[in-house]
Amino acid sequence: MTRSMLVTMRFFTPLLLTFLLGPPPLLSQAALAAPPAVTASQEDGPYVLWEGGKPKVLKVHQGKLEVSALGPSLQLPLDGLPAFQLDPAPPKPAQDSFPAADRIAAVSDIHGNYSGLLALLQAQGIIGKDRRWSFGQGHLVVVGDLFDRGAQVTELLWFVRSLGQQAVLAGGAVHVVLGNHETMALRGDLRYLNPKYAALRFGILPMDLPALYGPSTELGRWLRSLPAFLKIGDVLFIHGGASPLLSYGPVNLGRLNADFRHALDAAGKDPLLGSSGPVWYRGLIPGAGQGPDASDAQVASILGAFQAKCMVIGHSTLEHVTAFHGGSVFGIDAGLKDGKPGEIWVRIGGRVFRGLADGGRIPLE
Repeated sequence: MTRSMLVTMRFFTPLLLTFLLGPPPLLSQAALAAPPAVTASQEDGPYVLWEGGKPKVLKVHQGKLEVSALGPSLQLPLDGLPAFQLDPAPPKPAQDSFPAADRIAAVSDIHGNYSGLLALLQAQGIIGKDRRWSFGQGHLVVVGDLFDRGAQVTELLWFVRSLGQQAVLAGGAVHVVLGNHETMALRGDLRYLNPKYAALRFGILPMDLPALYGPSTELGRWLRSLPAFLKIGDVLFIHGGASPLLSYGPVNLGRLNADFRHALDAAGKDPLLGSSGPVWYRGLIPGAGQGPDASDAQVASILGAFQAKCMVIGHSTLEHVTAFHGGSVFGIDAGLKDGKPGEIWVRIGGRVFRGLADGGRIPLE
C-alpha cells in the first residue's frame, strides 16, 4: 500500500475528517488559558532533554523544579523501579512483527491510571509485588492510550519503559502501540489533559508540555519510534482497528508504520490520523462508532491482508474484554480509564482468556 492509495481514502468516506472525541474533555480551552493553582505537594518527572548528546533531567519535587545532570553511566533513577539505562543515540523504529509466542497479554486505555494497571498486572502474575517483571519469555502489549485523563501519566510512561528493559533480560518483551491520545499529545492537543499537568504547564516547568515530548526529549523520541500496527505471530494489535479502507491487498507493516510516524509531526491533516485511521476507527465493534459497522466478510478480508488470525483493539470502552466477529476481533478496553479494576486479554498456548483484577481467568472460546 502506498501513501497515494491512502490519500484516496478521502473520497471514499464522508467520516474521514470527522474525529470521534468521546466524552467531554477534562479541561476546556478556556480553562487551559488560565493558570491553575500550583500546590506544594506537586510531584512529576523525570523529563529528560538531550542537549549535545548529554541528558538534562527535569523533575518537580514538592512543587519546585529540580534540574540535574547524570553521571557517565547514564542511569536514570526512577522512584520504586530499577534505574533506567539511557542511550544518547535516538531509538530506531520499534520492531513491529514478531514470531508467535506461547504467552501474550494485552491491555489498553490506561489513561494515567498507574495504580490500577499495577494491581491488574500483579493479579495476573505479569509483575510481582515489587513491580518487577515476572512474565518470563511472555509478551505484554499496551494497545495505546497511556496519556491523558489521569494524574499518573509520567509515572506510567517510565514504568512501561522500565518494564521493557526488565522483560528483555528475561527473554520476554513489552510492546506499546500508539493510540489516539499519544497522537494528540505529540501534536499538542491538550483537550483531555489532567488539571495536574495544566498546573505544571503554566506554573513550574520551563517549557510547554508538548515540548517535553518533543523530538529531542527521551520520552518524545521513544514515542516517535513506536508502531501503530504490531503483529505477534497471527495476532494483530491496533488501538482503534484497521478499517476496510486501509486493506488493499497484502500489507507492508513496516511501510504503514513509517507513514504513520511521518504523519505525527507533519503539518495539516493526514488520512492515517483521521476517523478511519488506525487510532480513531471504531467500526470493528458493533454500535461503537457513528459510521457503518464492519461486516464479518470485511473483517476476514482485513485479517487476510495482514495475514493474521485475529485483531486485538482498544479505544471503545466495554464492560469486559469481549470477542466479536466470531472471535476474529477482541475489544480489550475494559474501563481502566474510568478508575475501574479493568481486565486484561491473555492468550496462553493458543487459548484466550479474560484476565480479571482478582487474578481469575475466564475462557473466551
